[in-house]
Amino acid sequence: MRWAPLLLVTFFAGPAFAADGAQLFADQCASCHVLAGASGEQGPSLKGVVWRKVAAQTDFSYSGALQSLGGSWSPARLDGYLKDSQGFAPGNGMFFAVDDPDDRKAIIEYLHASH
Repeated sequence: MRWAPLLLVTFFAGPAFAADGAQLFADQCASCHVLAGASGEQGPSLKGVVWRKVAAQTDFSYSGALQSLGGSWSPARLDGYLKDSQGFAPGNGMFFAVDDPDDRKAIIEYLHASH
């Protein structure tokens, strides 16, 4: 079995341990957000959110906290919001945080690739 060590090295060094943005989105975001179609009652559609203007999804009623932010959702702003949504925009309706910076990065990359 000369190939067994190579398989082990490939498995442990490969992308198997990289954060999977699609799975993280499904596990942490999909209960309130969709990537296609109309916004839900709890959260706006996140289709095309990267570089979209803040509070610009026309079929969702945003909090005053988000309406007053202005600007666009850059990857850095999304990271800050996902890290501490209440600290980023006090009074907004999202009370969820993604603590792990690698998970936030993977989710943001997934959102960007999904537009």
